[in-house]
Amino acid sequence: MRNRNSFEKFATLVAQGTVIAALLIAWEGLAGGFGLNLKTLDPVFFSRPSRVAADLINGLSKGEFTRDFLFTIQTSMWGLVLGIVSGIAVGFLFAYLPWLNRLFEPLMVAFNSLPRPALAPVLVLILGLGMASKIVLSWSIVFFIVFYNTYAGIMSVDPDLVKVARIMGSNRFQIFRHVIMPSVFSWVFAALRVSVAFALVGAVVGEFVGSTQGLGYQMEAARGVLNSDRVYSILLILMMIGVVLTEISKAIERRLLRWRPPSPGI
Repeated sequence: MRNRNSFEKFATLVAQGTVIAALLIAWEGLAGGFGLNLKTLDPVFFSRPSRVAADLINGLSKGEFTRDFLFTIQTSMWGLVLGIVSGIAVGFLFAYLPWLNRLFEPLMVAFNSLPRPALAPVLVLILGLGMASKIVLSWSIVFFIVFYNTYAGIMSVDPDLVKVARIMGSNRFQIFRHVIMPSVFSWVFAALRVSVAFALVGAVVGEFVGSTQGLGYQMEAARGVLNSDRVYSILLILMMIGVVLTEISKAIERRLLRWRPPSPGI
């Protein structure tokens, strides 16, 4: 069984690598690479993988991405952490205080319905071009994802499980620890994978609207001078950041929820 699983993982990796390689080769050829001069895709707008790789290596060797990379990572991580903490806290408050939920539900729905890019200019106007406006924008996205998942996790707890725990003599803290928290953790970690990507989205959108540094700011500057090589280099960096952060969140989920039985295949 173990050998079969290892073979399936290897085969999947090979298939994934083949698909990615095929897409890159097609992109290179259609954009005029390999001496074909097809230019079905205008390299001014679409660049080419070879040119993007050259620009990325050159930028990394000269440290042109370092300052902006650190700025974007800091803002997105602050937004992610603050959004998770506040989302969990408010989710518990709304679940345990129904009157609070009834009172603020219209406001929560209204604010959650607000497109975040529309909020970015207001935040820049109030908080300035620095890190604060990007953190708040990133937080505003993550908060609602975690809040609604936390609230749903608490409300989805099977009442029969709570009754059984009480019959067995469990106090409120024990019920909270052994019945409610496992349910909430499952929902929160489901939100965490999405939140990681959206925290990065919030930071970059804020940098687009108004900033003096950050990968979004550098991308906007490159777009203004039609430097498509740098635009795609930054897109690749952002993609890699998202992948790494998502894998970290999945590793934390596996570690903390190792008690959970694996889901059966469909």
